[in-house]
Amino acid sequence: MSKLVMAYWDCPVCGNKGIRGDVTNCPSCGRARGEVQFYMKGYTEGETREENERSDVEYLDEEQAKYVSKNPDWYCSFCNSLNSDNAEFCSNCGSSRADSEANYFEMLQKKKEREAAETAAQPQVSSSQQKPSRSPMKVLLVVLLAIIALFMWLNGNKTSGDLTVTSLQWARNINIEENRMYQESGWELPAGAEQTDARSELHHYDSVLSHYESVEVQRSRQVVDHYETYYTYTDNGNGTFTEVPHERPVYTTEYYTETVQQPVYQQIPRYQTKYYYNIWRWTPSRDVTASGEDHNTFWPEVELGENEREGQRTEAYTFTVEHRKNKGAPETYRLAESDWMNINVNDNLFITAKRTGAAPYISDEKGNKIADLIRIK
Repeated sequence: MSKLVMAYWDCPVCGNKGIRGDVTNCPSCGRARGEVQFYMKGYTEGETREENERSDVEYLDEEQAKYVSKNPDWYCSFCNSLNSDNAEFCSNCGSSRADSEANYFEMLQKKKEREAAETAAQPQVSSSQQKPSRSPMKVLLVVLLAIIALFMWLNGNKTSGDLTVTSLQWARNINIEENRMYQESGWELPAGAEQTDARSELHHYDSVLSHYESVEVQRSRQVVDHYETYYTYTDNGNGTFTEVPHERPVYTTEYYTETVQQPVYQQIPRYQTKYYYNIWRWTPSRDVTASGEDHNTFWPEVELGENEREGQRTEAYTFTVEHRKNKGAPETYRLAESDWMNINVNDNLFITAKRTGAAPYISDEKGNKIADLIRIK
């Protein structure tokens, strides 16, 4: 059931605040209430209150509520004061209600429209008088330039020019493969294999629907447990508010059992022929390596045994440098043979690397690439 709540208003003339809604003249300056807006103490427009959050609400008792009109106050067009809907004449100037048209809410609406029009009519501060501020476009441009500068710096080159070659290294390797016999098995017989046996063996299982069985499954659902009351408050436009109760459902989880038909599958074994066989395969067996520290490179001589052949050939060409000024750890790089042949011990090199960690390279003093490198250590 709705209840009436006491409202309050502030005097716009003397600034007296918190005047009860049943008082029609300011106790401080005597001015009749006119263009005022009623409010509830401690309440924000649009707010909702729970059942246990209404201790500060000031209710009108039944005797007081009996004399309160359900309609808003009417607004006197002559003296700009509010009057009870029960009054036929203005309590401030005596004018007839018939000569006035607006009520409390219409007065508030016109007041808001007038204030909005006055705000719009105020002279705008010229751009020269305004405090200079950065436009969003300028801020975006600064951020973009900063990102570009960072990208260019990260992709920039860092050239070291105080490097001296201290040693050269090369290595050439030939992998020797041996033809070996292996005993293997599988579902297919490879080409060149010598079959020794064949058996029917389990290959896999197929899941085949056998039947359905009834199974009880526990499920849950949300159901209404009870209803709880919350309250909103409406300005009546006459020095009171109406407390309006509302109900909302409170849910709880209900568990129940449901019988469902669940499929049951049978695992059917499937057999296939499995082959057992001997097969010869070329297998890495040993390495033959040659190495040196000069430009006299060569491939090692290979002596092949029975059932052997040459496999993959690999080669690596490296050099080591030290910093002439900064006595740091030596650095070793690998590069192509044709480029390596142009490097000699005691050569002074420029090595350029990007700050992003990209592969370094031999360069001239300006950073122009001469040969690609891979750093080993």
